[in-house]
Amino acid sequence: MGHYDKAEPPVRDARLIIGDSYSGRGCDVIDCARSGCLLSKGRRFWQANVCQMSLSLMMAATVDNCAIIMHAPIGCGATMAQLAPNAARGKARRGKQPSMPVWLSTNLTEIDVIGGGGSKLRETILYADREYHPEIIFVVATCAPNIIGDDIDEVIRSVEKNTEAIITALHCPGFKSRVVASAYDAFYHALLSRVPLEPIAYRDWRPVERADPDYAAKLRRFNSDKRSTVNIWNATSIGAGDEEEMARLLGAVGLRARIYAEYCSADELRMVSFGGLNVSMCNVHDDYILAYLHEKYNIPYIIKGMPLGFAGTREWLMEIADSFGVADRAASLIADEERRCREAIEPFLPLLAGKRVLIAGGVIRTGAEAVMLSELGLDVIGVRAYHYDTGADPVLADMADELPDVPLTVSNQPFELINQLKNLKPDIVISHNGTHAWIAKAGFVSVPLWDTERTFFGYTGVFSLVRRLAFALKNNSYPRRLSANAPLPYRKSWYARSFDAYITD
Repeated sequence: MGHYDKAEPPVRDARLIIGDSYSGRGCDVIDCARSGCLLSKGRRFWQANVCQMSLSLMMAATVDNCAIIMHAPIGCGATMAQLAPNAARGKARRGKQPSMPVWLSTNLTEIDVIGGGGSKLRETILYADREYHPEIIFVVATCAPNIIGDDIDEVIRSVEKNTEAIITALHCPGFKSRVVASAYDAFYHALLSRVPLEPIAYRDWRPVERADPDYAAKLRRFNSDKRSTVNIWNATSIGAGDEEEMARLLGAVGLRARIYAEYCSADELRMVSFGGLNVSMCNVHDDYILAYLHEKYNIPYIIKGMPLGFAGTREWLMEIADSFGVADRAASLIADEERRCREAIEPFLPLLAGKRVLIAGGVIRTGAEAVMLSELGLDVIGVRAYHYDTGADPVLADMADELPDVPLTVSNQPFELINQLKNLKPDIVISHNGTHAWIAKAGFVSVPLWDTERTFFGYTGVFSLVRRLAFALKNNSYPRRLSANAPLPYRKSWYARSFDAYITD
């Protein structure tokens, strides 16, 4: 099984071609990556970066009835103050009990860093199991224990015989990878290494007994149910509305959808291997786990971009339908859904026509969104992707075909974003959460690239986004007033320079 058998997953730097610094045409980035030039690019200055641990925790916090142990200094737990209520809200949106995850810290001190924190971790695991009775305990291996060499997996092996919970290590030290997307692989490795992914007979399913007079009919029904089940893999940026929209469309062509792995319980996770097809909703999010399930259980999988916009949804849905032999039904459904959606958005399109838009955020969303907005008549003047890896190639190739001359930047640096805004002067910005205060202070209108309280995928998503864009363009006084009273911290000389001045070859 290769790296799946190892205690820690490989970072994406070792597994894929990655990049965090690029400026050029979107149609050239794939060639740059394959020739090796992308690996040599860097920066002379960084304003900020993202902690890999926060993304791994963002996924783990959604798992039902889990406990999270931060094997770290106490400060690393600060991120749970935001993640825990977000996870509870996400559970409520999916009809689950909106409980917040239990989390504890081993509170590593200077003495522990010198002498090791293994004994503290052992005590904390036993305490969490005894006091909170979780189904799964995630032990989060942060930067500090990775630097001092604590053997977290050995501690888990030494205590698991004395616990009821499943215990698994979440290895996510931020300093080991240049791209934060390695966090997704860390979470999935924690699942596949110790969490059961196979249903238990007579608990999760009832085997067909050969002595049953209806054995043949029941066996056909059992196999049919398994073959027609589609496992859809979500992400924390994919809301309940997005999941419902995709399940609705698949259900309309006779397929049953199960959503994994966020917001699942241990019982639900055991059913992962009971499925006819695994489908990703984000190229860079799921390839690690889907390749494992194909290798382990021979379940085929599809990674086909995001179902954003008419073209993206059509391609995503038809690829699945082809796999099940229901392409004709899907084509009919798509034609009807597109017709109805185009009629619904028609009143908004004159306001959007020709508006200059800059898109910034995750590489898959930005690429798919660029194609979608161009399809709707907006003028895409730039795309900013937070990182590049080879999983994004299909989406970037589509973008290159549709928008060959659109500039692409690989950057998550706010100071470069502000420079681009001041010089490009877009009519509207579609940007990753956490950047809208910067954009508003610069005086520009923006809408979120994703928001788990709203729908972005499928035909409901098209209508929802178009309506929000129209609303934002009509109601634009707030950023103008804010920019006049909340100056940005950059000197005027910075705006006179090229935004990519610090990107090096």
